[in-house]
Amino acid sequence: MAGGINGAEVLITAGPTYEFLDDVRYLGNPSTGRMGIELAEAARAKGAIVTLVIGPTHLMPPPGIAWVPVVSARDMLQAVKERFEECQVFISSAAVSDYRPAVRMKGKEKKGPKTKTIELVKNPDILKTVTKNRRSDQVIVGFSLESANLLNNARKKMKAKRCDLMVVNTPGHFGDRREHVWVINKHGVLKELPPSNKQTVAREIIALTDATMRRELLPLMQRFEDKTR
Repeated sequence: MAGGINGAEVLITAGPTYEFLDDVRYLGNPSTGRMGIELAEAARAKGAIVTLVIGPTHLMPPPGIAWVPVVSARDMLQAVKERFEECQVFISSAAVSDYRPAVRMKGKEKKGPKTKTIELVKNPDILKTVTKNRRSDQVIVGFSLESANLLNNARKKMKAKRCDLMVVNTPGHFGDRREHVWVINKHGVLKELPPSNKQTVAREIIALTDATMRRELLPLMQRFEDKTR
């Protein structure tokens, strides 16, 4: 790991997941996968061997990057499980659906009453699931979308999901071409990036990932208290 990202196997998740109600309707979100693609290209530019597991998107695969298309959260989890052990870096940037319909109807469900109740069941947390067996020589980067108590909530997620870095963003630029993010580690805030294009954000995240792999002592913008509240 001390050698950095050059030559390392980097596994990235990106985009939304779709959870189908019937054969034509689904639960989803506006994520395009652009952030994950920019991360993949930034990592490749640093010499990494990149695999991108991506949900439904209109964007095209970049050359030189292994592209694994998936649809649902369970599809994405399976694809990640199959590749996680071999990677040195895992970046979980996908916007995964938290829930899925308990039953998927066949065909197209006919229009019915004015109101309808749909039973949902919780999807597996991909990041938390795969990092249960993470190696000490792996670097794990999570994403935390927060609308309140950004840093405190992100710190809790970072600990619970066994991440080395957490990228914190807000719904304000969800699906947009720009991002406003904070990158944190267990010690504090490493960097705040005001609304910037996703290519710039991706390059900064990959640079911090590379430095973390090299076990560099990273300067902090803000130091956290010892205990997460």
